[in-house]
Amino acid sequence: MNMQNSFIHHGHLFIFIAFFLGMLSSASYALQIQPLTEELAPWQMKQGKKLVGISVDIIKEIQKRIGNDKEIIMFPWNRAYNMTLKKEGFSLFSTARSKEREALFKWVGPLVPLKFVMYKNKNDLKIYHNLNDAKSVAAIAVTKNDVSEQFLRDKGFNNLQIDIGNSGQENIHRVLKGQAQLYSSGYISGHYQINELHLNDKIVMTKIPPLFESSLSIAFNINTSDKIISLWQKTLDEIKSDGTYDRILEKYRK
Repeated sequence: MNMQNSFIHHGHLFIFIAFFLGMLSSASYALQIQPLTEELAPWQMKQGKKLVGISVDIIKEIQKRIGNDKEIIMFPWNRAYNMTLKKEGFSLFSTARSKEREALFKWVGPLVPLKFVMYKNKNDLKIYHNLNDAKSVAAIAVTKNDVSEQFLRDKGFNNLQIDIGNSGQENIHRVLKGQAQLYSSGYISGHYQINELHLNDKIVMTKIPPLFESSLSIAFNINTSDKIISLWQKTLDEIKSDGTYDRILEKYRK
């Protein structure tokens, strides 16, 4: 081998090594990401000491494929949201992607489609036709830093009754007890939780059109490397294309 061929050979080898180390670096970064979540059926919920749910199963499948062995940690929504917002190395699911949040995080998704609606106590005989009707009530139950709170606050609502704990069931009970007149929730999770509480005959959806439609996604701290985002997104896309995603959804259909 002459000197020129040797130089070319070593040049190719250098490129290969750099590419290989880059791949290792991406995988290493992926290993460092700590997924956080809240309890919100059917997306993520506790079954004994085990975390299950549509989004949990999707995230675990992504982790398995990229070699991320971090155990998913469940916190109240506000705590998990602020940790992901402020600390590099964290991700949060299932997070509604909205214009208010778009620039605050980096995103991988969508996990599932989402639309937000409002519920009321069936004994409340008032007919709510639109958001202006909702402004007239004493209290709307929302969870702190939930997308509903952010959306309604942006629309000028000042009658929000904010829960700083877990979203969902506490707010449903507030409407049931008359402590709040309305409760805003994702359509699927709202119906699921009302059904789980056996309150289908007591808590009903209003006639107010969906507040907005979006998707549930994975939010990453804004300083997360683009290599990590690309790796997670590519893996989620593969899960959808090879049939794994559909099998997970089917598992939770009632």
